[in-house]
Amino acid sequence: MSDRDAILARVRAASPRRAPHPGVYVPPPLACDWETFADALRSAGGEPVGPVARSALAAEVARACAAGASGGRVVAVGPAVDALGAGPWRALADDVDPRTLGDVEVAILTGSLGIAENGAVALDGRHARVRALPFLCERLVLLLDARALVPDLHAAIARMPAEATGWHHYTWISGPSKTADIEQSLVFGAHGPRTCAVVGVAD
Repeated sequence: MSDRDAILARVRAASPRRAPHPGVYVPPPLACDWETFADALRSAGGEPVGPVARSALAAEVARACAAGASGGRVVAVGPAVDALGAGPWRALADDVDPRTLGDVEVAILTGSLGIAENGAVALDGRHARVRALPFLCERLVLLLDARALVPDLHAAIARMPAEATGWHHYTWISGPSKTADIEQSLVFGAHGPRTCAVVGVAD
């Protein structure tokens, strides 16, 4: 018997009782609507906007880009370019060198899924191939179909496409960059975007 087996055998022998396996985790019923998602996003330091009709989407995003702008670049990638049309943003190529993104003020991307429990938005490898962009920009704007919500992370993982594990990355973003490592004082924008707005798109 190996040392590991001997230790485990002693642990089992010392246990007063053996509990049966609890079975598959069944999450409690949770709300799954835009209001719940928006409340969770605010708690994480983010800003929910909308839901906004598609006809007013470009104008609403333009206002979000103008808030606190300091003259840096405003860029959009993936389906966000098609959804918005013309505006103060410029389309960013998928093969852009990340080292050229240091002056990006606002980055606009499209999320594929939102979690009502914690306000997180999924950026998958198909729609956010410039994976450094949401971390190098000063302000992040995410477009999200207001119906593409799930109650919790368990449901979100179940909704991930089967091919997602083959993508280069699959990222969850919940609000702006924040840390409380230094003197337990919450600081926003320490190592990523200072603000994060999620614009709900109404069909």
